[in-house]
Amino acid sequence: MSRIVVTLGPATAPPEVLEQVVKAGADSFRFPASKASVASLAALASRVSSVAAGLGRSPDLLLDLPGAKTRFTNDDQFSLAGLSHLQVHFGPVPSDVHRDVPVLGLTGSDISALVGPGDIILIGDGEDALRVERVEADHCVATPLSAGFLGKRRGVALPGKSVPPSGLTDTDRAALQTLPGSLFSAVIISFVESADSVREARAVMAAAAQGRHAVPPVIAKVETQAGAAAVREIAACADAVLLGRGDLLLDCGPIEFFDLCENVRAATAEAGCPLIVGTQLLTSLSAGWMPHRSELAYVSGLLRENTAGLMLADETAAGTAPVRTVELLRELRERYCASPDPAPLFSARAGAAAGRGGV
Repeated sequence: MSRIVVTLGPATAPPEVLEQVVKAGADSFRFPASKASVASLAALASRVSSVAAGLGRSPDLLLDLPGAKTRFTNDDQFSLAGLSHLQVHFGPVPSDVHRDVPVLGLTGSDISALVGPGDIILIGDGEDALRVERVEADHCVATPLSAGFLGKRRGVALPGKSVPPSGLTDTDRAALQTLPGSLFSAVIISFVESADSVREARAVMAAAAQGRHAVPPVIAKVETQAGAAAVREIAACADAVLLGRGDLLLDCGPIEFFDLCENVRAATAEAGCPLIVGTQLLTSLSAGWMPHRSELAYVSGLLRENTAGLMLADETAAGTAPVRTVELLRELRERYCASPDPAPLFSARAGAAAGRGGV
């Protein structure tokens, strides 16, 4: 049976909501390190573990490292409605979203050489967009094409322009060194485009463990065309694969998207590698009472195939109905999964990783 993976955020922060989410059927929790420190997430993991233990549960605690994704630097949220222009700096300058023309900096991969007048900058999973009007040496001026609410440190992408991969970042490596012996059950590494990133992550953790602690399982997030092309070698090496559909769509565009997702699903099944599928599985529940028919059909199909995990993101991190969303997913699982109980994510692969000596 598929495991329900819940992404934590402001919507699940209240203790009573967290307890309800555990009761509703959450089997695993994802802790995104893109917007919070690893130390603060470790403290949150301790709280989740304590709440779950009080209910007789022991969920997976998954630390999700951000990789080199390009993100805005803003810590304050603001609306794009009514804005005529924004100034987007290509470096990590502090953001000031309270000006008449808001200023936003960027962290992660450098996109300055890729940006030109007329280009579209997609925000988040593509729900909002900017059009570049003018490019200067260190920034560009862009016009909002949508009126959404721009949250904290959202990711950005340039359709049709792939940023060269950089593998693990120094921030990723520093976080990996803290994981052996921690509460986290596994680590998710982002933008994996070869098995080398998985091997390096294991090597960093093994060096930090020094034989005193086990090396946590590595989940490889496949979310680019290059990652999808290399998924067979990645699946043969990783303890699990996370299909990151949001960034994959931004990278490949809508026409190639379905084929790439199906290739990832086929390759992981062939390798016997657990597959977690995310995101935007039931996002319509944040805006309405009934889920969209397309969401129900897709999620039910994944459950019928006993996909190892289904990962909720905005639905539980920022959505208006996190508990009801988890409850619905649990009920769908009970209806469509053949197995009565959620299977462990890593038991079958952990022994193989140990046999490879962690590298």
